[in-house]
Amino acid sequence: MATGRRLGMVGLAALALLRVTAACASESPPSCAERVAATETLHEIPPRLLTAISLVESGRWDDVAGMLAAWPWTINAGGEGHFFATKAEAVAEVRRLKAAGVRNIDVGCMQVNLMYHPDAFASLEEAFEPATNVAYAGRFLRSLFDATGDWPTAAAYYHSQSPAPAAEYRRLLARFWPGDGGRPLRAVMRSRADFATTRSPIAVVNAVAPLPWLVPRPASSPAVEDMRQIWRQQAEATRERSRRIADAYRQTGQ
Repeated sequence: MATGRRLGMVGLAALALLRVTAACASESPPSCAERVAATETLHEIPPRLLTAISLVESGRWDDVAGMLAAWPWTINAGGEGHFFATKAEAVAEVRRLKAAGVRNIDVGCMQVNLMYHPDAFASLEEAFEPATNVAYAGRFLRSLFDATGDWPTAAAYYHSQSPAPAAEYRRLLARFWPGDGGRPLRAVMRSRADFATTRSPIAVVNAVAPLPWLVPRPASSPAVEDMRQIWRQQAEATRERSRRIADAYRQTGQ
C-alpha cells in the first residue's frame, strides 16, 4: 500500500478507457454535480475543485448537457473502469467482484476505494448514493487540506502521497480545475466526437498549457499520517453523518 493511498484507484476519465456497460441509462440517475457543489460550499472547498476531482474520477460524456459529467454508477477494479445503467447493476457487479476475491474496488461519483475506506458506507447501496459518496469524499479532501494547509497538495493526496502518481494526478487535475481566471473546461471540450477520436477527455485538453501554480507545497508526512489516524478513529461517526445527509437529501424529493 502506497503512503497516503487515495480514495479511488485510478482517475477513470483521465487514465483509462472506460467500457460503458449500457449505451443509455435505463433509469434516471441522481446528480453527482448537485451534491458536489453543495459539498464544496459546506466544507469551504475552493469552487469547482471537488467538481474537477469528480470529473477525473468518474466523468463520462452527457449527450443531454453536451459536456462531461460525473456518473454515480461507476466502478473501477484492477485499473478497468465500467459505467452501469442502474445502481442495481453496479451493486451486483461489486458483489460479484468481491465473491471472486477482488478487494481493491472504487465506487461512485468520487470513486471511493472500498478496501482502503472499509467503514465509509453502511452498505453497497449507500456507497452508490451521490449524497453519501460525495459527502465522504468532501470530508476526506477537507481533512487532507487541514493536514497540509494547501489545496493543490490536498487534491494530489486525494489520489496518492507517492511523488510520481501525485504529480501525474496534479497534471491531469489542472486541466479540469483552471482556478481563478482560468479557461473553463467546457471551452476546450468541443464535442462528443472529440471523445470518439481521442478515447480520453484528457487527450482533448492536453494542448492547454499546464498551470504552474498547481504545484503543492511540501507537507510533513507525520501531519498527514496523524490526520489519517484521526480519520480512522472517527469513521463510525462519519458514516452515521453520511447516512443522515443522505436521508435528508432524499426527503427533499430531489
